[in-house]
Amino acid sequence: MAYLHQLVRQDRLQQGMSEALVSYEQLPYSHLVGIQTRAARRERWRRAVWTIMMHNRACVRSEDRWYMNYWAVLALAGGDPLGVGRYLEERSEELRRHHDLYEVDPTMNQKAVSIIDALSLPEDPIPPDGEAFWAQIDEQRDL
Repeated sequence: MAYLHQLVRQDRLQQGMSEALVSYEQLPYSHLVGIQTRAARRERWRRAVWTIMMHNRACVRSEDRWYMNYWAVLALAGGDPLGVGRYLEERSEELRRHHDLYEVDPTMNQKAVSIIDALSLPEDPIPPDGEAFWAQIDEQRDL
């Protein structure tokens, strides 16, 4: 654990460099929770978005799906409220495609159970999202 903390300190010192010393995508979630660097927060948000997407994809009933917005991601992953907003804005096209594909709208988050009671972020690292994932989603839409 001391080694990890040293890497995080070095990463903080080198903010702005093109390569980080810590690969946050590879860390277990329990390690990410205690790290307050910008990159670690973004990785927690990425995992929250991924978790909601995978949940929505697995749902049989549409009313069990969740709309990805500021409040949902913040509830699951915490962090800087302004940063969450910026992160979601950066991914707005992906989120719009997901919501359109699964017919999810903001009113679907008005449930008797909160999102933190319904979902939890996985401990193990998740695969990086990217073009392959969205190509697969687009293929499903075309079927």
